[in-house]
Amino acid sequence: MILGVAFDLDGTLIDNADALTVALSRAIEDFGYRAKPNEIRKYLGLSFGDIVSKFIENPDSEMLEKIKLARKKYVLEVIGSFKIYPDALYALKALKELGLKSSVATSLGKDLVDPVIRGMKLDDFLCCWVTVDEVKNPKPEPDVFLKAIELMSLKPENCIAVGDREYDIIAGKKAGSLAALVLRDSFSKYESVKPDYTLRSLEELPDIISALNSKI
Repeated sequence: MILGVAFDLDGTLIDNADALTVALSRAIEDFGYRAKPNEIRKYLGLSFGDIVSKFIENPDSEMLEKIKLARKKYVLEVIGSFKIYPDALYALKALKELGLKSSVATSLGKDLVDPVIRGMKLDDFLCCWVTVDEVKNPKPEPDVFLKAIELMSLKPENCIAVGDREYDIIAGKKAGSLAALVLRDSFSKYESVKPDYTLRSLEELPDIISALNSKI
């Protein structure tokens, strides 16, 4: 029986991929390196350090921290442009009405996630959220999903992990949950692992869960 959903945040619940990629591009270029936003976008879902390492060879911890601070500055300048996807809002409301728990498991750091979730009032629908800062290993390892599931007081087999990147699907499967991929852009695809569900819209999710639970 499905009792909870652990969502990825960026690109899944929130339409902010363009803002995030431009902010990181500007931050990386501040230090003399080149990273085009459309090149960064395909890596969204990985940890900050893993993304930066795609454009800067072996960055040390001091450089990573400076780039992270610069990115935060640029993100906060445009945070007002972040939008909740309409289908995400529909799904969160419907899941709450069904009595299911919802959480977030994200590769973003706590410094950005807390103001985003509270500022967009997503905390009205979420029982908890877990950032990459709170676990040992980032996606595609399962740590953030496992932590979110633990905070929901549920078992992995009673949850669905939902994201817009293959990294989310890999992590969700490793956690022992069902996994659903929502198609958001050309990078919402899979190669190494197949999701249990492929969604054109998150509006499909409540019906899928209701159908699964009706079979129990």
